Amino acid sequence: MVEVALQVREVSKVYTRRGASDVAALSDASLKLERGTTFGIVGESGCGKSTLARILVGLEAPTTGELFLNGSLIDLKSKARTSTLARDIQLVFQDPFSSLDPRMTVDKTLREVLHVHRLHSQDLVGRVTELLSMVGLSRRFADRYPHELSGGQAQRVAIARALAVEPKILVLDEPTSALDVSVRAEIINLLVAVQTELHLSYVFISHDLAMVRHVSDQIAVMYLGRVVECGPYDKVFDTRLHPYTKALGDAVVLPDPQREKARNAASSEPVQSALERVDRGCPYAPRCAYVQDRCREELPALDEKRPGHFAACHFPLVS
Repeated sequence: MVEVALQVREVSKVYTRRGASDVAALSDASLKLERGTTFGIVGESGCGKSTLARILVGLEAPTTGELFLNGSLIDLKSKARTSTLARDIQLVFQDPFSSLDPRMTVDKTLREVLHVHRLHSQDLVGRVTELLSMVGLSRRFADRYPHELSGGQAQRVAIARALAVEPKILVLDEPTSALDVSVRAEIINLLVAVQTELHLSYVFISHDLAMVRHVSDQIAVMYLGRVVECGPYDKVFDTRLHPYTKALGDAVVLPDPQREKARNAASSEPVQSALERVDRGCPYAPRCAYVQDRCREELPALDEKRPGHFAACHFPLVS
């Protein structure tokens, strides 16, 4: 029987601005994370990925919606939600240097987490050494400050800090986008190895379609705060139903220059620089190459178009 580690039901987040109209950063987002698997969330900047991540770990309270952790409903509007979620769900940020205190050594950073959560108080030195080993760092890094670390080393420390509380779920918010290309694969391989060893569940957030496909079991594609397509990674990317998913896939650079040139020449995706928010209808309609009158008038529901494969589109590309 499949065990669900985390389930999000129709979570929305609306920000109220003084003297201006409200902004819906997230609208009816839902996902189901199975234990020991990775749920990838992909979309361009401003689609609501990071807002969802902050809600999952208790840094933001949603306007509406429900979150179930290990089958139990969490009161997301309660101030106690942070302590409830802190042990089970940890967030790894995009920029490791902004999440590490520059005045604290690696050793002190890890010890602080252990002290706050009252863990391994009888053998802090041993636990710090063990955490560093988990992320591929030797004990000699314990006495270093963040500015003495490379980007990859700093992200390894950030991952070690997240693992210190022995969580069941890691929310990874673009964990490699601030790193050099040569280091990204190392961090991804590390995350895969840690997941296998500790049987963790991941929510992996990225704007990089190829990266999400590489690490994910299930994938949700988001656009302007809404999930527009979701399902198993192979179904979503091998049989793209939503025009936006197709556009994201077409934007991935191919390693073959001739194929890349031919594909770009044949692309029918309209070029528009602005993310246009619409008052009604499909939010993707202003950018869609396949738009029809119904799209401009009626908001499409996220429906199951194929077994296990959902899309919010009136006219899916593959019926």
